Amino acid sequence: MRLDIQWAKPIPLLDGDKQNLIYTADGLDDWWDTPGVYLFAKMYGDKVTPLYVGKATNIAKRARQHFKTSTQLMNAIRKSGNGAKVFIPGEFTAKQGQDQAKSLDIVERGLINHLLAEGFELLNVQGTKTPSHHIDFSGYLGARNLTGKFMSVRKRR
Repeated sequence: MRLDIQWAKPIPLLDGDKQNLIYTADGLDDWWDTPGVYLFAKMYGDKVTPLYVGKATNIAKRARQHFKTSTQLMNAIRKSGNGAKVFIPGEFTAKQGQDQAKSLDIVERGLINHLLAEGFELLNVQGTKTPSHHIDFSGYLGARNLTGKFMSVRKRR
């Protein structure tokens, strides 16, 4: 099955103190009723470091829910170190016969597994880092070409 996600430019997270929130963001109305996946991330220039992966049938509504109710996650994002904090929405476009909910589950799970395999630590479990094992590979180049130099694997719960 081929699933299509189109990433948009990052939306800066803004200080939400005036709304009694940790963060807020302008420009979310453009994502109302838009299904897809999203990243909370930090940026240094053009370099993006993902912090959290999510899915939603309404990206704007879900982002606002995070701002209002996910205090632990928002605090973890704030404490994640240097870099501009951003929200990156990705729009899902279903093809004929594709179930939106199942497709978004597949994309979210795939993104999380991919980012963990790339060595990123995610805040995907109640604002805590996703537990993972880090495996380093060395030795025979033929085998290392199959595995790469390292791999991160999510710990079983």
